Amino acid sequence: MREKENSKKIEINEEMKELVIARVEAQVPSNLSLSIGNFGRMSKAKMLEHIRKGDGIGKKIIESHIRFLRAQSSGEVTRALVSVG
Repeated sequence: MREKENSKKIEINEEMKELVIARVEAQVPSNLSLSIGNFGRMSKAKMLEHIRKGDGIGKKIIESHIRFLRAQSSGEVTRALVSVG
């Protein structure tokens, strides 16, 4: 993704929060733990807890999902994949 796009602050609203909760619940297996930046390894339950609280970690998770969705909808993800192949 473009660096300029990554540095923009995303205004998080309740709808975005609910969308990310639904994505995590549907796409992340319960037995999987992910490493999120310098926050260390985190379980699905812990990720959802941070998202629901809306704390710093939760906001970072929401922002990363929203950036990915925007890149996907703009065709940026497809262009990046095609350029590799």
